[in-house]
Amino acid sequence: MVPGPMNTKWMSVTLLLSVLSLEAAHAATHAAASCNLSDVQSAVSAAAAGDTVTIPAGTCTWTSGLSISSGITLTGSGTANAGASTFGSGTLNTVIVDDAGSSNALIGVTGLPYGQTFTLALLDIEPESSGAALVSPIQLAGTCTSSGCPSIRVDNIGFGLTTPWTEGGNGAPADWMIRTDNVFGVIDHNTIPTNSNVELLNANLSAYLGVGGYGDNSWAKPDTFGTASALYMENNDLYVTQGANDCDTSPGGGGIGGCRVVGRYNHITGGAGFFSVVYVHGLDTDGRPQGGRQMEAYGNTVNCATSSGCDYGVASFRSGTGFVFGNTLTSTGGGFYDNIAGIYVYRSVFTATPWGACGGSSPYDINDGVVYYSGTTSTGGTTLTDSSKSWTSGQFTPNGAPYSVYDTTHGWWAEIASNTSTTLTIQTSIPEQTNSFNSGDSYQILRATVCADQAGRGAGNYVSGATPSAASALSQALDPIYEWDDSASPIYHGNISTDTGRTIANRDWYTDGSNGSPQAQSSPTSPFNGTSGVGFGTLANRPATCTPQVGYFATDQGSWNTSGNGFGNGVLYQCTATNTWSVHYTPYTYPHPLTQGNGTTGATPGAPTNLTATAK
Repeated sequence: MVPGPMNTKWMSVTLLLSVLSLEAAHAATHAAASCNLSDVQSAVSAAAAGDTVTIPAGTCTWTSGLSISSGITLTGSGTANAGASTFGSGTLNTVIVDDAGSSNALIGVTGLPYGQTFTLALLDIEPESSGAALVSPIQLAGTCTSSGCPSIRVDNIGFGLTTPWTEGGNGAPADWMIRTDNVFGVIDHNTIPTNSNVELLNANLSAYLGVGGYGDNSWAKPDTFGTASALYMENNDLYVTQGANDCDTSPGGGGIGGCRVVGRYNHITGGAGFFSVVYVHGLDTDGRPQGGRQMEAYGNTVNCATSSGCDYGVASFRSGTGFVFGNTLTSTGGGFYDNIAGIYVYRSVFTATPWGACGGSSPYDINDGVVYYSGTTSTGGTTLTDSSKSWTSGQFTPNGAPYSVYDTTHGWWAEIASNTSTTLTIQTSIPEQTNSFNSGDSYQILRATVCADQAGRGAGNYVSGATPSAASALSQALDPIYEWDDSASPIYHGNISTDTGRTIANRDWYTDGSNGSPQAQSSPTSPFNGTSGVGFGTLANRPATCTPQVGYFATDQGSWNTSGNGFGNGVLYQCTATNTWSVHYTPYTYPHPLTQGNGTTGATPGAPTNLTATAK
């Protein structure tokens, strides 16, 4: 997406850089006397933004948390893995045993100011025992401004290299090793070992650019794909039985909602219950907070190590939009992948406060505003029968705009999956679907054509407050998901699936349709001819004609991948008008600049926003 005009004076930027250079020149190193919490806290308290605190080798148990509020570097002892050729953590000589309890983060950063960078490195963080009740050991919360958000880097951390962390043993609050809110940056070269049962990250942008809460402003602002304005996961080595990332739980001092995340070049092993690398919630189980705003997932290597199957190997969209490409999915456990990416709209049935179900009556959705039919059912279960009606078969399931039924007797909603002249059957593929009719129930048929925060949607109206004003729908713009060049074996149900008729191919998402066996373009017309989906190959083989919104990834364009890892580069073009191609997306610099020593010392200016140039 092309950002808008720059709103920062160049003179102010020059002065800021001068101040920050002066601060960096005076950065100091503070060596903790031991790895004991009291010694480390003393060193941290003496440090200023830009300083480094070192923790010596050894094993120490902390029974409460370390408190930090500025952009320092906190590092243990060992040898770090770095660069594109290594994955997971290096040699870690400082071991911190987490015995801080179920309500205290082991390492907590609160109020990290914009313009500062917090770095954490070279620690093995162990749970006190496999059954100790604990919480996410690393929790990082920043304070954004209209210019941007503070930065973090978490690298070379081993999570339970001796005693694995598990949600079942250490409790649901410990399900994520890192929780963040209102920060950008990178989480790289970390390890979650085999037999663990936790996720790496739970990220949020509750007050994006310093405005509001609940992720509202993130949903009111444009996409930031291919920029520093996101939280990146790269070069991690993770064994996970759920996913590597989610966006629905706050850190201490932070909130929930509106995440913008990128998972790239990670090595992921999926155990029983694994469903995707990147995953976001929608306007459903979390109540008031808005869902994940945007995701990118590319260059990941995923292995399904369980015979029970691994649902959506790369991405699960319960809201928002994104790009999924160039991932490699294999299986060594005898299992399979259902799809590469999945789309859910739980609000077809879920009635979270204040949003309500998406069926035709919630003011936050785009509704027809009509009760089309009403009556009483003479049957129970998932099929309603009303012999007084004479519907046209299939009239309630037009492509991309299905109708819903509201059981007014019991107050539940469901999307209509099919109908005959006197019956209709409800959609039952949504995990939260437990509804069924009783004979004698009264019902109404209504329709919502677009659900707030649904997958394939982007910026819309800003709302605020615990109960947002319902003066108008969120009216979020169509912002399709694109997926291409993902290799998967075996894959059973195609590249992308959805649980709702409201999201459809070649409107809400575009895919190369390869079923896990992608084929690069061999000519300007084959296998992609520009009429639907996504193609990829050299720019010379891009079709001359195209239908609006389709995509083409030119593999010989761009220079963002500086790693030499063999993945190559590429730029995604979108057909913005009939037979007109325009640059739509260029991935952000890889490796992430913070991993190269650019801005890892603390007080650095945030990424510029609203630039007029297109990234190349």
